[in-house]
Amino acid sequence: MRLTRLVTAAVAAAALAAAYVPAAAQDVLGIGVSQPGSLLYGGGAGIVKVLDERLKRQARLQPYAGSSQYVPLIDRNEIELGLVNVDDAMTGYRGVDNFDGKPNRNLRILCVIFPLPFGALVPADSAIRTMRELKGVRMPSQYAGMSTARKLQDAILAGAGLSTADMRGVPVANLFQGIDALIQGRVDAAVIGPGTGQIQVAQAQLAARGGVRYLDVEDGPEALAAMRNVMSLRVAVMNPAPHLPGIVRPTRIMFYSMFLMSNDQLADALAYDIVKALHGAKTMMAEVHPVLAGFDPGRMSEVAETPFHDGAIRFYREIGQWPPKD
Repeated sequence: MRLTRLVTAAVAAAALAAAYVPAAAQDVLGIGVSQPGSLLYGGGAGIVKVLDERLKRQARLQPYAGSSQYVPLIDRNEIELGLVNVDDAMTGYRGVDNFDGKPNRNLRILCVIFPLPFGALVPADSAIRTMRELKGVRMPSQYAGMSTARKLQDAILAGAGLSTADMRGVPVANLFQGIDALIQGRVDAAVIGPGTGQIQVAQAQLAARGGVRYLDVEDGPEALAAMRNVMSLRVAVMNPAPHLPGIVRPTRIMFYSMFLMSNDQLADALAYDIVKALHGAKTMMAEVHPVLAGFDPGRMSEVAETPFHDGAIRFYREIGQWPPKD
């Protein structure tokens, strides 16, 4: 409980600071994130703290339904920064899938800010024990307001030789509505990242059923290859922690990279200063939100189709992280 109170207070304080807009509005950096309570909102609050305390730059969080909404805004420099998942970064730059015919060629990556966890969960007392046992059950589908969620769900199911088409689909707008459907008993399983505010709610609302429980992602070379055929990701074990309801034992979870992104209009010197400040600020950021404990100063660059910012590349060359390892 003490950890939860500290995290909640820190996020609230950072978000309040982010909402402050000084008179010199042109000096305020906008940071695109998803809705309050999400991992991206909490991660953005940690970045605000670093910009404020280390660079003396004001920033404000600008929440949207998902990163696919604000990728074009970053491209047009209507907001300067944003937390963007690896899939939206690639498809947005190419102009495919959700960005069909509208390439965002001005996008630039500043750094890998954290790996974002993603998993499938069921009520704790469910008879479903493995991903393969999900075949034919009721699961969220369509995700009309969050197109990346469709790909994430199909990626995690692919390791078990499944897809959303193998389920009895229940249409939802986004991942959060999928968790609401699980709470209401309208679906048998749902998908979302461990540690989100929605999981805290589900754990409480399903207390009579023991809360919630994440399933192990399938492992092995064939399963991983099938998942990576859908999108770029990795699998790692997540251990139980007070802020991770549903992780009831060491559990294999899917991870995909979340980038801090900007555009080619951001000054090289500012891009350099931002990534340098973040490089030494893991402890500071992790105090704001637990998701930032996953920030790895030794792995801020990675192989990506979307270009890295020239100012960031200069810093990575200095610390031996450029070119990135595959």
